[in-house]
Amino acid sequence: LAFISGGGESDIYVVMCRTGGPGPKGISCVVVEKGTPGLSFGKKEKKVGWNSQPTRAVIFEDCAVPLANRIGDEGQGFLIAVKGLNGGRINIASCSLGAAHASVILTRDHLKVRKQFGEPLASNQ
Repeated sequence: LAFISGGGESDIYVVMCRTGGPGPKGISCVVVEKGTPGLSFGKKEKKVGWNSQPTRAVIFEDCAVPLANRIGDEGQGFLIAVKGLNGGRINIASCSLGAAHASVILTRDHLKVRKQFGEPLASNQ
């Protein structure tokens, strides 16, 4: 059970699962298609933000996945996940930089319009 952005809406799920012993070398990566017996989804979660991307619990119960659906070799799932996170960090940094830039622009515009003591705030220190 995990809460996943796009859960229930996506057609394909890339899943890191334990296929071996403890530790990172026991994790493999498999593709599970929507509609696979044993794959189900929880209710759509109510979120404060980012509502364009639904979030649901993704539930695996006796979900058999063919060996042909494995990505890479057995035990490479952790390495694959880390590489994916590296790309995700670039995405989040880009989104954050865009939001910060928009905030500075909105603040600048507000300082020019909002008046205090008969002058725009931008005229004060």
